[in-house]
Amino acid sequence: MPSDKSTIQSVTPSQIYEWKGPEPNVPLTPETDTRIAAEQKWYNLTGRLVSVKVEADGDITLVLKDADGKKAGSVNAEIPVGPEWCELRKLVFGWTTQSFPFSFKVSQRLELREQHVITVTGKALFDVDHAPADRSNRRIKPKKYAVWEIHPVMALHVDQ
Repeated sequence: MPSDKSTIQSVTPSQIYEWKGPEPNVPLTPETDTRIAAEQKWYNLTGRLVSVKVEADGDITLVLKDADGKKAGSVNAEIPVGPEWCELRKLVFGWTTQSFPFSFKVSQRLELREQHVITVTGKALFDVDHAPADRSNRRIKPKKYAVWEIHPVMALHVDQ
């Protein structure tokens, strides 16, 4: 997290959904470790939590939409596996009906008890694995999802 909180830009899911993707000539592959300039910035993404999924690699994917639900666009925010994310993971699991331990094969959507409005803080990531060939910011599947996401989530605040 940046020490100067004023450098963190506030955004909504519909705003990220309107972002452009990187140009096709920008060298991005799933194995690219170096983040492009647009991925160096910190964001506070505020939206209503509409879905939670545990991925095959153990990451938790939060799906956010605008809190008022008026504009299109869903954005993923991912909480990785690891000691520094344990408290965030416990918080999110507490909003679901999931009992433990549990196992799954690929990924599993969890049932939410409540759809909080939350703010997640982290860097933007253009998830090239989910980008169409033209590098636009529209996932092929599911529809109306941005390719840009917040990954990893470094902080989470419940707004309501």
